[in-house]
Amino acid sequence: MMNLQTVPVAIPYAAQRNGRFSFTASQVKTIKQRWDETYASLPQIQQRAINNALQAAIAEFQRRNPTIKGTKDLKKKLAKAWNVKMSQVGIDDTMQRQLNIAWVLTLLNMFVSTKVIPIHVYQPDENVEFYLAWDGQHTLVLLWLICTQIFGEKPEDFDIPVNVYSSHDKAEMRSSFIDLNTEHGKRMLDLFDKMEQMIYGARVDGNKNPLWVEVSNKQTVIENHGLFMTSKKFGDDHMPGAISRVQEINKLKLEPLTWLCTYLVAVGAQNRPVEEKEMVMMSYFFERCYKAQLTLTQKCLHDIAGVLIGHFGADFSPTSTFWTRAGNAYRNWHNQHGMYGTPHFHKEPLHGYPFLVEQLTKDLPKYRFPSSSTNSNFVPDATDLV
Repeated sequence: MMNLQTVPVAIPYAAQRNGRFSFTASQVKTIKQRWDETYASLPQIQQRAINNALQAAIAEFQRRNPTIKGTKDLKKKLAKAWNVKMSQVGIDDTMQRQLNIAWVLTLLNMFVSTKVIPIHVYQPDENVEFYLAWDGQHTLVLLWLICTQIFGEKPEDFDIPVNVYSSHDKAEMRSSFIDLNTEHGKRMLDLFDKMEQMIYGARVDGNKNPLWVEVSNKQTVIENHGLFMTSKKFGDDHMPGAISRVQEINKLKLEPLTWLCTYLVAVGAQNRPVEEKEMVMMSYFFERCYKAQLTLTQKCLHDIAGVLIGHFGADFSPTSTFWTRAGNAYRNWHNQHGMYGTPHFHKEPLHGYPFLVEQLTKDLPKYRFPSSSTNSNFVPDATDLV
C-alpha cells in the first residue's frame, strides 16, 4: 500500500504580506525581533548591502564620536527624561510603520546625541515594568544597534530616555503618531505609511474615522484579489501581486478599485508585480468609467483584459507595443492635421487613454466607454488601431 505524505502548501507571498493586517490586538516585539524579522524578509542582495552599510556606519560613528566608549558615556549625552532599561521597552507591530533599516543606518552614520529624542511609550500594565513604544521606533533601533553592535553590551544594562504617556487610547496615539511624523527633522510618513496606519487604526483600534474605514475596505478588496500594497523601500516590489504605486489606490473609490483588481487578476498580476504605468493607465480608465456612471460586469472586465492581452500582452511598460502603436498613431494624427512643430507624444493617459479607448471601442462595440477628459485633442485614426 502506498504511503501518502502530506505536501506542505506554500502560502502566496501576497497572503503573507496581507496577513499583518489580520491582527485585532497589539503584536509586541522586542527590538531584536523587529530588526531580525525585517532583515530576514529582505532579498539576499539587500541583506549583503545592509551588512556592508552597517560596518561602514559603525566605523563612521566611531570616527565622529571618539569620546563615547560605551553606553555609560552615551547616556550622559542623551536627553534627561524618564530613564528605563532598553530591555523594558518593546515595539507594538500594529502601532508603528514598518522598520526601514536603511534609514536607521543613515541615522547611525550622522549620529548626534542632541538629535536623539526620547522614545514615546505607554505602560500597558501598570503592575509590570514594561513599556510599548508608539513613536520613535527608528531611534530605538538605532540605540539598540549602538549598544549591541558597536559596544557589545546588553540592552538590560543600558538606560534610555523615554516619555511615558498615561493614555491607553491607541486610536489617539495613532493619530498623534501620524501628526508628529510630519514635522521637520523626522522621517516623514509617506503615503504608504499613512495608509498602513489607517488600516491598523480601523482594524485594531476600531477607529470609525470614515477615511480610515474606507482605506481598510480598500485593503480588503486588494487582499481578496490576491494582491498586496507595498513600497520600493521594502525591496519586495518585484514579488507576484505587488502594487508599489499606491497613489491610484488612494484616489479610487471602492467600486472602480474592485474593477481594477478584477482586471489585474485577469491579466495575470497574481503571478507578477503590477507595473507602474499599468496602474496609472488602468486606474485612470476605471476612474473615467466610474465618473461616467457605467456598470462594468465581470464579463466586461474579462473582455477588456482579453483585448489588451491579445493585442499588447497587457503590457504598459515604457518600451511596450502599446506605447509604440499609440505613439505612431499620435504622430500620424499630428501630421494629418497639419499641426505646427514637432509632435511631443507622452506615455501617460494624456495620449495613451484616447488610443486605449478607441482600441477597446473597435474590438468591443457592445460596450460603451467614456471619452478622455485630458486636454489633448488626439483621436487616433482607425487605420492606426490594431
